[in-house]
Amino acid sequence: MTGGELRQVLCVLSVSALLSTVSLADVAQYTTRASELPASHSEATDTSALELRAKYWSLDLSEYQRYQRIMEGPLGKWNPDIDPLMALGMLAESDAQRQRYAELYVQQEYALTDRVLQFQRAYHAAFTRLYPSTRLFEQQLLAPYYQHQNQHAQTRLAKRSMQQQLRDGDRLLVFVSPECQGCARKIHTLLSLLAGIRNSGVDVYVREIADDSAIQDWAREHAINPQWLEQKQLTLNRDEGLYTRLLALSASRTTIALPVFLQRNQQFYALNVQELGL
Repeated sequence: MTGGELRQVLCVLSVSALLSTVSLADVAQYTTRASELPASHSEATDTSALELRAKYWSLDLSEYQRYQRIMEGPLGKWNPDIDPLMALGMLAESDAQRQRYAELYVQQEYALTDRVLQFQRAYHAAFTRLYPSTRLFEQQLLAPYYQHQNQHAQTRLAKRSMQQQLRDGDRLLVFVSPECQGCARKIHTLLSLLAGIRNSGVDVYVREIADDSAIQDWAREHAINPQWLEQKQLTLNRDEGLYTRLLALSASRTTIALPVFLQRNQQFYALNVQELGL
């Protein structure tokens, strides 16, 4: 590998690694919530701390306090690491608010990306100066890494796009087999997509199962969270041929391992499970 090829590989590797690990959502996990402050803090000190966090996100105090209230509800439960701009944007009270938070999000991600690129250039210059003749990687060894990173990024963008398309009253119907692997995790993913969507939920249909008692046994065996049922975010049902009827109406009519349908206004739409992160 020539020196030019090595520099190109290092450049792409550094940008890919940094951008794949640094995002606004990642930064949000370091933001301390008011409930986590020591009890000895005064009200004035707490307010000052909140104002500082709000300023970090280019928000005023009232906006950050609304973000904290949002995080106490369903959105915070299913997406505990969501950042203030994304949360406020998803639950905006007007088109103007939604536009404002979207622009702030873009501006901050752009600024963060610019800083990452500046550091990458400094890293590249330092490596070239300190190790001018070192062969660090072979190009073919990096191919699986790049492929994984690209797939991860595409899945994340697809999930975000799906969340933006969901509306109040939507239901997600998922058809599972009695031997479904990782069902609880997959159902949790579907519930997280509906966070902040009113009058929505996930309806699980277990295929090839005899009666309601068998449904309860299935839920215990697959560690389905009882709170999902108690809070009416989730229902458990026997299939009884519904999947076959929906498949007949589907454009592809192709049987898949974990079919998911969107129910909206008595209409059913087959969804791409890869875009859902399943």
